[in-house]
Amino acid sequence: MISFFKSLTKWQLLAIVLVLVGLGLVIFFGLRSYRSFQAMRYIQEQGLDTGTADVEAIRPWMTIRFIAVAYAVPQEYIFAELDIPFDRRDSNAILGDLNRKYDFGRPAERGEPPILDKVREAILAYRANPVATGLQDDVRPWMSIRYIANSTGIPEAYIFEQIGLPAAGNESKPLDRLDHEFKFGGRREIVEAVKEALARYYGGDR
Repeated sequence: MISFFKSLTKWQLLAIVLVLVGLGLVIFFGLRSYRSFQAMRYIQEQGLDTGTADVEAIRPWMTIRFIAVAYAVPQEYIFAELDIPFDRRDSNAILGDLNRKYDFGRPAERGEPPILDKVREAILAYRANPVATGLQDDVRPWMSIRYIANSTGIPEAYIFEQIGLPAAGNESKPLDRLDHEFKFGGRREIVEAVKEALARYYGGDR
């Protein structure tokens, strides 16, 4: 094998290296695309994109932000229930990493990080006693109307009426998705419309 490589010119060696690098990239991105496909299929099968998922559907690869939107529970409420300090909250961190970082313990018999049960308990506690935490980061395109309503205590129906979109079947869709489906005019426009609706409600226009 060594003699074979020695017999090659530098251009032939370079070609082999480029082929191997290209193959590695194909495998890397192929696996990532496959994992993304699997995740999307799981999301659809469990109803995580429609707000109908059971809390048992929560998995270690999910982020706090994803879970907050999927279950329409304010992410600040979840963070508080996990006892994660305000200045250390990262809504894009996955649960598996948070479990290790904040030492929630080793995986249980089912092989799940203990933080999953903590998050499930937080969701069930919120549903039993909803708390309007406010919107710490203001209105964002990733938020759904249901998420915004639960965070602010403002009725979903009021927000939908104010922005002129139908409520049925759209409660759990992120604002950027609503913008795309209803040609609202852009993510910024729909976010501003929701902000104005909240301001009118707070101002007494109910």
